[in-house]
Formats: sequence, C-alpha cells, structure tokens
Amino acid sequence: MKTRSKDSRYKRKIIISFLWLSCLILSGYIGYNNSIKNIGFSPRQPVAFSHKKHSGDFGMKCLFCHSSAEKSAFSSIPTTKSCMVCHLALKNQSELMKLVNYSFDNNIPIQYTRVNILPDYTHFNHSRHLIAQIDCSSCHGEVEKMDSIRQEKALTMSWCLDCHRNPEKFIVFARDISGIVTIKNTTKVNMLFPKDFVFPSFGMWSNDLPKTYMKEFLMPKNPSRGPENCSACHY
Repeated sequence: MKTRSKDSRYKRKIIISFLWLSCLILSGYIGYNNSIKNIGFSPRQPVAFSHKKHSGDFGMKCLFCHSSAEKSAFSSIPTTKSCMVCHLALKNQSELMKLVNYSFDNNIPIQYTRVNILPDYTHFNHSRHLIAQIDCSSCHGEVEKMDSIRQEKALTMSWCLDCHRNPEKFIVFARDISGIVTIKNTTKVNMLFPKDFVFPSFGMWSNDLPKTYMKEFLMPKNPSRGPENCSACHY
C-alpha cells in the first residue's frame, strides 16, 4: 500500500508539472501570436488627434506632450490640461475640440485606447532607453507621419532580445523631433562596449555612467548592449 501511495503521488507531480509546462508554452504562443497580429493595430480614439499635424507639420517634440517618458518607466498620455496650454486660444471652437473642452471644464479625463500593450508580467522602462539616446521611433515607428497611431513593431520577447544583442542594427539614434537630450549633435550612434556585471555574465552587462552636472538632471549616455537576464524585463 505504501508503494502504491508513493507511485500515485509521483504520477500526480508529473501530471501537475506537465500541465504547468503546457500553460506556459500556450501563454507564450498566444502572446507571440497576438503581438504579431497586432502590427498595424490602430483603434478609433475618442478624439481624432493627428500626430502628423502636430509633430509632422508643426514640429512639436514627442517629449512636449509625453514628458514623463524622460524620467519614469511610463510614457503617459497627456492630460486635457496639456492640450489646453495651446488650445485655450487656438482653434478652441473647432468641432474636434468639443470633447476636450468638456473634459477640461468638468475635470473628467478622456478615456483613450492604448495601442502598444505589453503583458502584465513584463515591464519596459522608457527613461532608461531615452537616456541612452534611443529614439522613440525605434519602437513606435515614425509617429510624426501618422494621422492615427498604430502599432509598428511585434513587441515580442525575441524582438526585444534581437535589439539588446545587436543594438547597432536596430535602434534609431535620437532625432530632433523626439526632443531627447543628446551628448552632441550627431546622427551617428557611438556604441559603448559593455563589461561583465558578474562572472559569468548571465546576460548582465555594466557601463560607466557619465557624471551628473546638474541636480536631478539625467545625463545622456551612449547606447550599449542591453541585458539579457530574465529579471531585466520580467517581474
């Protein structure tokens, strides 16, 4: 009887392990498949905001509206108050401004639909990439040419790793339209050669950071090979 009980427990462990493994493989496949299919995803937004008009025609910098991307992990959608910095006096009576005016007058945020979405178990830090002088278009495409925002990249794990391993092949160096602070005015990416953070490296690399000349101002640095260890992108 004892032997049979041990055998049954052993079989249960095998079955549970198999089910967990199957779930992981299935979730990975679904995530990869959805990311690939979402290329070109461009939902209809409550306000027809044209990036082509604002950035392309008027030359508004990306960071003028998405200022949080420079100092935080997230690039927030600008509030209605941000829109009103210009539109209190500029084309305020336009038909497109009706919902924006209502939102501003009643202090009710506009519910936009996110376009680029990562899984909950993955995190992406915008500020780390901007400090490395990596342009927004590396991931988002040339937004200044889009009337309606769409997903440009696959956003899969393999896509991220390809860039981390060979950044010189994939990243776009910070352009003037993005508003990202650069070390010097150049269109050439000067890559750093990373050092092993530990030995063996386990996919973790280290680079010397530039000196901070101004308090609370994040100094730009040259891009380098990105980390490949799991904890760099996963909670």
